[in-house]
Amino acid sequence: MFGKVITKISSYFFKDIVQKLEYRFKDLSLVLEHTSINEDVVSYLSNILFISLCFTLVLEFFLIFLMLKLNIFFNFFSFIVTIFVSGTFGVMVFLILYKFPYYLLDSKKKELNLEVERSVKHLSVLKDEKLTIKDVLVILQNLEGNKILTIEATRLLTLSNLNNNLRDTLLSAINKTYSEAEKNFFFKLVDVIDKKDTLSNVVMDYLGSLEQSKKEINEQKKSRINLLFQVNVFLFFLIIILIVGLFLVPLSQESIKGIILFISIVFPIIEFILIVVLYK
Repeated sequence: MFGKVITKISSYFFKDIVQKLEYRFKDLSLVLEHTSINEDVVSYLSNILFISLCFTLVLEFFLIFLMLKLNIFFNFFSFIVTIFVSGTFGVMVFLILYKFPYYLLDSKKKELNLEVERSVKHLSVLKDEKLTIKDVLVILQNLEGNKILTIEATRLLTLSNLNNNLRDTLLSAINKTYSEAEKNFFFKLVDVIDKKDTLSNVVMDYLGSLEQSKKEINEQKKSRINLLFQVNVFLFFLIIILIVGLFLVPLSQESIKGIILFISIVFPIIEFILIVVLYK
């Protein structure tokens, strides 16, 4: 993803450090296995640490150059401010790159969930009591619009033909999948093989639980949006009060500049954190 040159340089500086902390990033390691990023967790973390550090240093030198170019009074305090600003953006870059594989996996998961939903709806329309589990896999394999499920169903059919054990093949797929929708559906198919349920009941129950989960997700989104709106309204009026206070309280010009600078730095950081937390 980042190229051989960057990987080689970043590994030289950060590989030993990351290897000592690798056990803390087991989730990231599993996520990388299911994405198109062809890197292990050590090289990926080394790369994003290196890129974040480079971004921080470049931004720091740019801010210093800008202040000197614009003849802005440069002292120890302003130097600390530039470090804080560049460091904050460096951390943001690291977090964005760190979450990027999760974003790719979430996108892949959503696509797979849609494929499972579309496939189950197709099965409900068929209403064929003679369908076997292998027939279901063939439908998943050939249904128009399926991409991930086509590959998965093809692999399962091939394995089941080799080992003549469709039940264990499905259980193996359940252990490896990253999609709750696929996991739940395959569990139901195993129940059908064990004759604990019928395929028609599985399809109808799955569609019912799907609608219920959609309602719950929509309610959670509404509550998060309402909370975000309320917090933003509070922050907006807080900023207004602070700005009005600048005109009512006698302050020196340098103090006013410091307060405005503080507000301009802290406010966007708070907004960024709120959005990340509420939409996680």
